[in-house]
Amino acid sequence: MGQIPDKLLGFEASGIITRVGQGVTKFRPGDRVCTLGHGAHRAVFRNKAIMCQAVPAGLSFEEAACLPLVHCTAYHGLINVARVKNGQSILIHAAAGGVGQAAIQLAQHFGMEIFATVGSPDKKALIQEAYGIPDDHIFNSRDLSFAKGILRMTGNRGVDCVLNSLAGEALRQTWHCLAPFGTFVEIGIKDILGNTSLDMRPFLKDTMFAALNLEHVQRARPDVMAEIIEGTFDLLRRGVTRPVTPLTVYPISEVESAFRLMQAGRHRGKIALSYSRQDVVPVLHNPSNMLNLSPNETYVLVGGLGGLGRSLSNLLVDRGARHLCFISRSGAASVSAAKVVHDLESKGVQVQVYCCDIADSQALKATIDRCSREMPRISGVIQCAMVLRDALFETMSYTQWRESLRPKIQGSWNLHALMPADLSFFISLSSFSGIFGNRGQSNYAAGGTYEDGLAHFRRAQGLRAVTIDLGIMRDVGVLAEKGAIGDLREWEEPFGIREGEFHALMKKAVYGQLTQDVPAQIVTGIPTGGMVAKAGIRRPFYFDDPKFGIMARTGNQQGGAASADGSVPLKDQLASVETVADASKVVAEALVAKVAKSLQTPTSEIDPRRPLHSYGVDSLVAVEIRNWIMKEMKSDITVFDIMASVPITTFAQNITVKSKLLQEKLSQ
Repeated sequence: MGQIPDKLLGFEASGIITRVGQGVTKFRPGDRVCTLGHGAHRAVFRNKAIMCQAVPAGLSFEEAACLPLVHCTAYHGLINVARVKNGQSILIHAAAGGVGQAAIQLAQHFGMEIFATVGSPDKKALIQEAYGIPDDHIFNSRDLSFAKGILRMTGNRGVDCVLNSLAGEALRQTWHCLAPFGTFVEIGIKDILGNTSLDMRPFLKDTMFAALNLEHVQRARPDVMAEIIEGTFDLLRRGVTRPVTPLTVYPISEVESAFRLMQAGRHRGKIALSYSRQDVVPVLHNPSNMLNLSPNETYVLVGGLGGLGRSLSNLLVDRGARHLCFISRSGAASVSAAKVVHDLESKGVQVQVYCCDIADSQALKATIDRCSREMPRISGVIQCAMVLRDALFETMSYTQWRESLRPKIQGSWNLHALMPADLSFFISLSSFSGIFGNRGQSNYAAGGTYEDGLAHFRRAQGLRAVTIDLGIMRDVGVLAEKGAIGDLREWEEPFGIREGEFHALMKKAVYGQLTQDVPAQIVTGIPTGGMVAKAGIRRPFYFDDPKFGIMARTGNQQGGAASADGSVPLKDQLASVETVADASKVVAEALVAKVAKSLQTPTSEIDPRRPLHSYGVDSLVAVEIRNWIMKEMKSDITVFDIMASVPITTFAQNITVKSKLLQEKLSQ
């Protein structure tokens, strides 16, 4: 959800030791242990021996994995921080959760009077049955009524200790529930990260507000963390505390379902992830995090002072490059080229621009030699050079043919022959025209096809190479600046490539050469039959070529509008509506499906006549729904709109009216 700036998952795990360090005497390979550590959700986890404990007898790996975090949190919060004593009172928020139950067990061990909050009737029944908490000592955590309830039950005195995990106004109200000389133990982190203000008046009662963050304790004071773990497991071994209940286990292949359950706030006890060799985990790689370029090497952009080159130079700098070499026939003579150089130099980048015709091998050799003397080692090359001389083949002059081919054929070959053999990457920007033979561009298509062949040739020689047959660029490049013509103009809207997509592709092309997991040739922007039907454009001429027969039939059975799971994307459904009422109905159905997925419940269980909050949609789920609404419908909806007490159908109408995607269509 992006609520906490952390990319690592998990704080606890269990498993079998595979290796130990030379100084480790407590454990040996083959021992069953559980451990506390940041980023523990992985198949192989390395941790300090002092952070590990033997799995208590009779427990499964799943049960053992759920012990360290909740019991250490409760132990440190109540015993070390609050220093609870027999006969005191305590308020435990979210008492049916893992930490809540571990805290109840400790509080009962100390003979404390326990007040608790829960979020649903079944959670209330759980702590009543498992721990015997009286009915009048249990309050609702979904609203603020618990505050008055605590003061009523304690004769306006308040409680001696609070274990808090609620945020916002609920935290503030809980702070006022503290008795004189009481201790407030904060185990949440949302308000801390948000630097939320805290009322000062309760400090007049000599109260103490303390925050607990075991990840920080482990990182900053591992000796203290080791003492916490040892004390926690001593109580577990002596039977003072025990595993919380119930335990819900998901295979790691269903990790999304596990987080959805927790996000919806419907889980009780603990959720565990189990690992087996049969599990398959889908992973979405962020291409922006995959590529880091060396600041001590030079990257060459050939013909890189045009639109695409300017975009690429910024991308290279963003990924760490600090030395750029541009090779261009006209150098930095134009105003736009000079601005590119100035902007890059203002970022602390060393920039050299060499005026050279790369089709002239002697001139290119001299330029490369000069670059090697004046700049660090050349590590990567991107060939962007191109000349468009469009004409039908039967009327094309030899000059037009030659001018378009020279930078693509002679120029690319010279780069191959003269650039260092140990390049990290060699990328040629070609065109999809070379794949289907765009009319009026036989010269440009031939040059692009040569670049494709050169990439395969370099790979066969054991050299780095990728050619990218680009489709229509919508934001940068020649077509973006001058406009598409002919069939390409019709393709621009549905199949055009945005600059962000282009950057992601380039990062993959560079990174893929470093890891050797990218093909020599990447083709983009060519629509299939289903995509053409979905876009409602004319049938492309290349479908008449038998080579493209399979592509012409691909997706046609479903009109190209169905996704992999058979569902029709929301944008496609809205494309066919004619009235606000029709659009609202489509949006309402999509909302029901979205909420059902978020809450892990069938769509049949969601009544569109009821408000979203009646299904347990909290602020976290609301943030996700808001982001989805903005992405899919371009409708600016607030979290308060989502949490409002209006039926889903009414909310759908509100979305429809505010949708920028629908305003123009429905106003016609």
